[in-house]
Amino acid sequence: MSEITNATASDLARMLAAGRISATELLDENLARVRKLNPAINAIVALDEEGARKAAKEADAALARGDALGPLHGVSMTIKDTFAVTGMPTTCGLEPLRDYRPEADAATVAKLRKAGAIIFGKTNLPPAAADHQSCNALFGLTRNPWNGERTVGGSSGGSAAALAAGFTPLELGSDIGGSIRVPAHFCGVYGHKPSHGIVPLDGHIPPPPGHLSQPELGVAGPLARSAFDLELMLDLIADVPELKRTAFGLALPPARHTNLRDFRVAVWNDAKAYALDDAYATAIAELVADLTRLGVRVDVTARPAIDPAESFRVYMQTLFGIIGVGMPPPAREAIIADGKAAPEGSYPRMVAEAIGQSFAQFADAAEARERLFRAWRDFFTRFDVLLCPITPTVAFPHDVARMDLAAQFERRIVVNGKPAPYMDNLMWPGLVTVANLPATAIPTRRLVEGLPAGVQIVGPYLEDRTPLKFAQLLERTLGGFMPPPL
Repeated sequence: MSEITNATASDLARMLAAGRISATELLDENLARVRKLNPAINAIVALDEEGARKAAKEADAALARGDALGPLHGVSMTIKDTFAVTGMPTTCGLEPLRDYRPEADAATVAKLRKAGAIIFGKTNLPPAAADHQSCNALFGLTRNPWNGERTVGGSSGGSAAALAAGFTPLELGSDIGGSIRVPAHFCGVYGHKPSHGIVPLDGHIPPPPGHLSQPELGVAGPLARSAFDLELMLDLIADVPELKRTAFGLALPPARHTNLRDFRVAVWNDAKAYALDDAYATAIAELVADLTRLGVRVDVTARPAIDPAESFRVYMQTLFGIIGVGMPPPAREAIIADGKAAPEGSYPRMVAEAIGQSFAQFADAAEARERLFRAWRDFFTRFDVLLCPITPTVAFPHDVARMDLAAQFERRIVVNGKPAPYMDNLMWPGLVTVANLPATAIPTRRLVEGLPAGVQIVGPYLEDRTPLKFAQLLERTLGGFMPPPL
């Protein structure tokens, strides 16, 4: 059964359909590996073994009867603990939700079940899905399968760790500050942040259970051990929001190209605008050199017509305007009060001003974003994809003595041997998120300090298949997922 540990979801689905393995056997293998390795990694924080075994038996019976099968028929998988999943708690890492058990699946989870997936567990995350480390008071710290002293990233950190460790072949995550891309980068797996608005977020926390509004910036999307699996899941979960289905349909256009050499590739891989460690930049540069050797047209100087500093300011204003609405009043007031005394341009000041902004100021940021949308649209008339870093560094050491928002102002990461603000981790993800763009995170297949180094492939708005196809062609040509030395 060891052949299935690092298999792709697509391969497993084919094996199941051909009768080479049963859904029950696959689930048994997943659970056995969780029992063996999860105590040290702590990626899986809840199990529904009874419900999963029942579903696996039903899947095997359906195959024996010759029933029509969904594309994930019998594939067992886990789900990030931001999504409502019946049969298990949905906590988002928050003490007040310790005992919350939803009565219905999140919209995306329901679609995965309909496609035949068997949900057997939930994966860890930071409190309120609001950090680049996955640790909370309910479930503790998740450790990186590559190096237990390093973070798995966040907020879909348990998701990426579970994939890297071979616990699950597929995961459902979410992203508003790099929460799919950062863990994929840190753990050496694949992830896709969809274009904003193409995957319903019904049943996702935040916002709190029962809320119906769809937040700006936030998306749900797949993580996997293959770029092909990313597109497989995206096709299953993408949909028009519920109230628009009367008049609207969703049909993502095909990839712009199907041959690697036909792609027009821009690369943004320097520290002129955003922090970037030289060793990580070298890993990306080596991947770019591979592209050049393969005959791909690469431009390392092309940039969209935006001010990177202004783009980041607008992103932070929008992001923390959203986050501030959901904060408990005492915490919100404390952040605002402390930020007023902080230096102009500092992170405490920037966050405080965003949390305390007026509706008119939020509307001004919305207008600024509209201008960014158009600048990026123009850029993608000249290029098909943009390759850029995901964070300033590879996975950094754990720093979880405190997990509140204010602690993120005090933490530091090390960039080129010097301390840098922890919240610089939002720069490269925010470049993409603020403009609603799709981005596929892939491993470069290079290690820095013995840790994976990823890169994000950014594509045009609503053209998710273009970065996905580029990622798939790279995977087929240069190789894909490398398992950690567990």
